[in-house]
Amino acid sequence: MHGFVIRLEFQLQGCASLKEKRQRTSGVREKLGRQPHLAIIESGQADALQTGEWTLVLLAPNRATADRQLSQLEQTLAQSLDARITLFEQEPL
Repeated sequence: MHGFVIRLEFQLQGCASLKEKRQRTSGVREKLGRQPHLAIIESGQADALQTGEWTLVLLAPNRATADRQLSQLEQTLAQSLDARITLFEQEPL
């Protein structure tokens, strides 16, 4: 079993309320949460209006699959998250 722990920090420019923050991030968070090889939690800055932090765990049966899934995750976040990613830190398991 191979995988990564990923720490993601992001900024939501112009976000005026926690409700708006949840609305802007819930779609991609739900999409990622449905992936059988991923687990995602809001790990910090939950009460901050314009910043957020998620921690994700990605697991795969081998290193090549883990690397491919990590690349797909980065693409999905870049395309789908309505925020500016300020940190994408990965640590192998």
